[in-house]
Amino acid sequence: MSAASAPLVLRARLRAGVVEKVEIVSPRVDPSPVFIGLAPQEAAVLAGRLFSLCPVSQSLAARAAGEAALGVRVDAATLRDRALGLVCERLGEMLRASLLDWPGAAPVSQDVGRLRDALKALRVLPEAGVAVLSGLRAATEGLGLGGANEESFFACQIAEARDDNQVVLAPRAPDFLAAGDDAEIFAAMTLDRGFSRAPKLPGRGPETGASARRGGCGNLAERLEARRDDMTAALDTIEQLLRGGEPPRDALTAMGGNGRGFAAVDSARGRLYHSVQLDEAGRIADYRIVAPTEWNFHPDGPFARALRGARIGAAAEAKRRIERLAFVFDPCIRAVAEVVDETHA
Repeated sequence: MSAASAPLVLRARLRAGVVEKVEIVSPRVDPSPVFIGLAPQEAAVLAGRLFSLCPVSQSLAARAAGEAALGVRVDAATLRDRALGLVCERLGEMLRASLLDWPGAAPVSQDVGRLRDALKALRVLPEAGVAVLSGLRAATEGLGLGGANEESFFACQIAEARDDNQVVLAPRAPDFLAAGDDAEIFAAMTLDRGFSRAPKLPGRGPETGASARRGGCGNLAERLEARRDDMTAALDTIEQLLRGGEPPRDALTAMGGNGRGFAAVDSARGRLYHSVQLDEAGRIADYRIVAPTEWNFHPDGPFARALRGARIGAAAEAKRRIERLAFVFDPCIRAVAEVVDETHA
């Protein structure tokens, strides 16, 4: 989930404005080998430094996997604190990406200021508590979370998507990753090293992220609405946790023992998995990570399946629409569409 200099290339081959083939070329490199030989506690610290995006999620996934391998029990207060940190990061990452990465109209200076205020509040919130909650609410409501302002940034973004909603996506049944899949994924990660690079569950092409959390997989505007609703839900969860509520059941799960541990974290871009195997000295002998992007942008995953058969237009119009669709599937690196029109080939 770290940023990369090279982009994720989304190559669509069209005929008469319809996508016939989708090729996804990823520059991502598996970072797992850097953890070999470390103690679990060292891996957790390194994960927080190594990944420029979602460092809290990466660090906590590493920490929880190491604790599971060692048989360490974590008390309820610690779990609540970790969940708060995760949800604060999730909201901050989604706000930042929504305003700065959207392939459309750029935010005005007032909205950039609101984003800055929200991110500042989220950084200090785990320590400052309810004292900064009102400021966070004001900044996010100004952007269009939890309100009915039709001129807010998020309302205008969704309206922009509706104006460009000529794309007819290929119909497909919803298939979302959930905590109920964790044990099967743990087993697959353990048995197959290649699973981390191209995860696959038998007979499925599951999606993870905001649309999965909200239970929807419709057109572009509907997915943007799900993304907005997910951010509003994250804000409500933050307040509940600050007031002593229970952490979300799926926020962070861990299992293992006898030197092998596994953790799943519900990060901004979806479900993130870490797996660790310790040697007899208690140091890391094997480490594996499955990031949300590997599910959503699998060569036969939900993005590719949604785009294949879609009526997408041509030239610059098709490129913009593909990049907007990629935005709502939320890759953790920059995505660039390449359009190859084979209509007259």
